[in-house]
Parts: sequence; C-alpha cells; structure tokens
Amino acid sequence: MEIKSILGSLTEDLQSGTITLYQAAEELYNAGWTNYIDTDKARRLLQLYNKSPGHRLQQ
Repeated sequence: MEIKSILGSLTEDLQSGTITLYQAAEELYNAGWTNYIDTDKARRLLQLYNKSPGHRLQQ
C-alpha cells in the first residue's frame, strides 16, 4: 500500500468534496508548507487549475 503525500491527499479530498479550499490551506499551514493560511498558494501547490489556460478551478 502506497502512502500518499499531503499534497496528494488534500487534492483527492478537495476533488471529492470532503474539504474546502480554505480547509486545505489550513492543513498546509499546520504542516509547515506555508507561513499563513493562504488559499492562493494552496491552489498553486495542489495544482487546481482548469485545462483551459488562465482559468483556475473554483473551489
């Protein structure tokens, strides 16, 4: 059994609707990935973008 990274786990939880983007940002902050709760940085780290250029996935 492969253990997922925090990024993989949070991405999966977001895509399934289990957590919100803000909750993912909180988790990244608590894990030391960011210096404050930053939803923009969380979106970038979790690669939450639509396939069309310039459009981000809305969470």
